[in-house]
Amino acid sequence: MEGIVVGVNGSVEADEALDWAVMEASSSGHPLTVLRVAPDVDEAELTGVLDEVRAETAAILDRARERHEPFDAEYAVLPGPIPDALLAASAEAQMLVLGRRRRGRLGRRILGSVSSTVVENAHVPVTVVRHVDRPTDEPHDDATGPDAPATAGAGPVDAAAAPPSAAPRVVVGVDTSAPSVAALRHGAEVAARSGALLEPVFAWQITTLAPLPGSWGWAPPISDYEDFARQCLDAAITAAEVDVPADRIRPRVVHGQAAKVLIEASQGADRLVVGARGLGGFDRLVLGSTSRQVLDFAGCPVTVLRA
Repeated sequence: MEGIVVGVNGSVEADEALDWAVMEASSSGHPLTVLRVAPDVDEAELTGVLDEVRAETAAILDRARERHEPFDAEYAVLPGPIPDALLAASAEAQMLVLGRRRRGRLGRRILGSVSSTVVENAHVPVTVVRHVDRPTDEPHDDATGPDAPATAGAGPVDAAAAPPSAAPRVVVGVDTSAPSVAALRHGAEVAARSGALLEPVFAWQITTLAPLPGSWGWAPPISDYEDFARQCLDAAITAAEVDVPADRIRPRVVHGQAAKVLIEASQGADRLVVGARGLGGFDRLVLGSTSRQVLDFAGCPVTVLRA
């Protein structure tokens, strides 16, 4: 499948992901495929199950057409398991879109297993559109309730928030890695076609920056580290070949832990884009901690690109 592939299952969060995918396909000009994965059943039962699920998926698409201006889309139904089907179907796509519900810690780890597996193993950009429960929805633990601060579970952010703006914003997490340059290139493309502000954010701490040139044996002033971080951000913008008018680019260098800073920056944004290193096993769990935290707590849809 090519273009935008969105996974649906009839839930509220999947419908919201579908709505997001409809707008993304319209903006980008890519074809849209609505994908439903049928239960993993015995071969003898599969034909009947597939027919039933196809009818349900057609109804899901019909309801989406009622919510939007006319749009073109196809739908497909594949047998499970769900993560395997989503990964296989989206292997040639420009983007895979998934819905994910905001729940308490235990619920997130169990019910978010599909999105986590897909994000960790996909070779195409994956956007997770998280449904935020309303006060009338099921109970939460205190850390992730509807009245909790945006950075619940991640600690305070020791940086000023981005200046408020009525214009749409695309926030991109930037560091010195190749995946973050790819994320910045993707974010710039989105901003260029949508007219949004592009906000590349470089979060830094002394422990995350390499020693400053010529600084061995002494401690430079903190302003030198900030200047060095800004140089790193400028280099990433150059490497990404950002083609967005200068008045629509708002680069920010912020002292703080990356996940905390990005979660704060995501509040009110239209999208947060982050890069994830293509590592496996234990390294992925450790080095992917930033993308994992923003997927859990960001205040907007999150697109993850793996290099």
